[in-house]
Amino acid sequence: MSAGECIIPGAVGLPLQETSTCLPHFLCPNSTDPSKIPYFCPPTQECLLDRLLGTTCEGAYEPVVCPEGYYCPDQFTKAICPAGSYCPTGSVTPVKCEAMSSCPEGVGSPGYYGGFVICLIIDLFLGAIVFYLKRLERRKSRGTLFPKKATLEMTQNNKTVIPEKGGEIEMRADSVPDDVETGSFVLPNEASALPGTEISPIPSERASLLVNAFSRASGGGHMKMEFKFEDLGLRLKNGRPILAGVNGMIHAGHLTAIMGPSGAGKTTFMNVLMGKVPRTDGTLFINGLESEMSKFKKIIGYVPQEDVMLRELTVRENILHAARVKLPSAWTNKEIEDYTEAVIASLGLSHVAHSIIGDETTRGVSGGQRKRVNIGMELAGVPLTLFLDEPTSGLDSTSALSVCENLKEVARLGLTVVSVIHQPRYEIFRSFDDIVLLVPGGQTAYIGPTEAAQAYFEDMGFQFDPRANAADLLMDILAGSGVNHRSNMTPADLVAAWEKRARQSEALTETKTLGGHDDFHNKVPQLIREKGSWWYKQLWYCHNRALIQHYRNLSSFILEIFVGCFAGAMIGIATGGNQMFSGVYVVPYTLLSPSPVSWFVPLLGLLVGIIVSLAGAPAGVKVFSEERTVYWREAASGHNRFAYYVGKTVAAAYRFIISSLHFTATYVFLAKPQSDFATQFLTMMLLFYGVYGMAALVSMITSRQNANLMAVIVCLFASIFCGFGPSIKDAKSWGIIFIWQLSYNRWAAEVLFTEYLIPFRGVYDIDAVAESTGYTLDRVGYDIGMIVLLGAVWRVLAFFCMILLNRDKQK
Repeated sequence: MSAGECIIPGAVGLPLQETSTCLPHFLCPNSTDPSKIPYFCPPTQECLLDRLLGTTCEGAYEPVVCPEGYYCPDQFTKAICPAGSYCPTGSVTPVKCEAMSSCPEGVGSPGYYGGFVICLIIDLFLGAIVFYLKRLERRKSRGTLFPKKATLEMTQNNKTVIPEKGGEIEMRADSVPDDVETGSFVLPNEASALPGTEISPIPSERASLLVNAFSRASGGGHMKMEFKFEDLGLRLKNGRPILAGVNGMIHAGHLTAIMGPSGAGKTTFMNVLMGKVPRTDGTLFINGLESEMSKFKKIIGYVPQEDVMLRELTVRENILHAARVKLPSAWTNKEIEDYTEAVIASLGLSHVAHSIIGDETTRGVSGGQRKRVNIGMELAGVPLTLFLDEPTSGLDSTSALSVCENLKEVARLGLTVVSVIHQPRYEIFRSFDDIVLLVPGGQTAYIGPTEAAQAYFEDMGFQFDPRANAADLLMDILAGSGVNHRSNMTPADLVAAWEKRARQSEALTETKTLGGHDDFHNKVPQLIREKGSWWYKQLWYCHNRALIQHYRNLSSFILEIFVGCFAGAMIGIATGGNQMFSGVYVVPYTLLSPSPVSWFVPLLGLLVGIIVSLAGAPAGVKVFSEERTVYWREAASGHNRFAYYVGKTVAAAYRFIISSLHFTATYVFLAKPQSDFATQFLTMMLLFYGVYGMAALVSMITSRQNANLMAVIVCLFASIFCGFGPSIKDAKSWGIIFIWQLSYNRWAAEVLFTEYLIPFRGVYDIDAVAESTGYTLDRVGYDIGMIVLLGAVWRVLAFFCMILLNRDKQK
């Protein structure tokens, strides 16, 4: 070879190989003469500049890589890529395009639009389901305007009966406010029926269901619970008492109120009685035997002060879910639904049964109706005892009276109903059978019948203005500001007087109690074991309930899909639809290489991870953070925590699968990667899966207000450690590779790295690129498995955080 064969005068060409045959993927059209083997000439200034800028340039006898859009079956032939196929740089044969791809003649990458077709089919299917459900809801709403036959039977002549052994008990509907359905029934005292009045039996299917349900759930008998407590007390760790020396009894079938001024320990007393807060002093007797309330968790209902429920659900859906989870597993679906309808009717909620609860931004039922739903969710579990924390707070006087009337009805079924109450109106005060009066410091001033309370304090010299509400005057007395014409009695004097009265009172020392204590304690263990559906059924119920939440929050779901499309479009546009990788040519053609673009694929992994974090983290946080109080309430009442968590997690998976599908469809169409759609979708979907798992963990350990921001920050942190910079190779040399290994995006980026480099094996030295970055090629299955494992680990940690944190709120 002569020096004159190079363009630069005097330059000497260097042989690249010993034969004139080019390697596959390259063209050597001028090397037909065996003496003209491929060689390298020093580039001209213009050629050198082109190569530094990433453009190829060759001399007459320098090998040329087969260009994008063409395929080169041998070193002399360059053919344009046929329609229906694509030919990336260095193609030896055309690559057939997937179905639903746009591949005109001479393209180097496929334009896959099949993702849009799949999205359209799914969107149309979901739209049809939404249309059907909306239509069904409208039909149900219209149906509630017209009473069903069973409801009409209940309300006929404004009275009804409940069958009972040996006869029937009359029920009359009291006067109720306009927003309360007249189907609400009342079980009166024996004196409420006028002497000589003939009671004609009227069918009452719903009322009978309610009574029969309590009987069946109690093992076929009318089991009741009553409590006796002696010297009940609670001290703080510093020794200061906040509840001291409470003695008395709470009777079954009675509506009992706990009253007292602020700081009297009303809620504390109820929490100690319920076992939510362990007492430090005293003894508790349940039906005559010393015991602990924690043993009876499944047959006790607790109605919190706040209306803790899922606001997206309807009245019926909230109560039905509680019934399905709490009622005995032997009950059929029809029995559960019939009982739910009975509870709804008994609380006067039939006309709003298919109305959503609503919140501050969404119109729903009224405050009084919401409070009755709160009660109904506990009645759904047929408890023997019902505790309520200020059930009338936040209600107007009429609605508050209606709620108390409902509680009176519930107590007449044989339940023990205990309620903390604050500043009740006179009619509400008189509706309680018994009251527990506490003074500041948590000591007892009176426990007994409501109707005897005024006389008791009048005997001590306190004056009651007949024009004033007796309940208000009692509160003044307990606070130490009551009017006493004999002496100035302090709250401590009231406590001393009551203790003296209690010691002298035979009625309190020999209290009449329920019979059949042995029968109760023999039957109740079996009753508790039978209460509650199986865990797999609870999982199904929680899963379906979560789907209803997604449906009711449709705008949020649509926004999430739109964000997925927009995010995919941004990444796709950023790539420009061009070839995403070029490296140095394989040996022996390395000297001919233009400037490589090996950094773009790791950068793409970083960008995809960041954009998925921004799109998925806020939605992932909402899965649990928005309803932590609902979970606490349900956990406290005996719901299976595992079933709740898995049901919610599976239902959330549908969201990120659909979001990631829209993301991938848009991204693939615009970016045109030389990789199949299935692998791209699986990678993006698992990225969303990882983000949702990490967001779930964040939602368990941070407050609701901070969860969104923290989830985005943590997921961005995980996205950054993908191997772009610092690289995995650097991390290994520093000895902190474990940080990168814990990032789901590190493994997703490696999948993209493999998928985008493998098509160029034999053209570029991809192994050298992998070595320089620290990525490992050809282990997509392992990478995907690692993402699945990490996502599972985050979810397991989130589950344990859910059950181990805030334990006091789950009691």
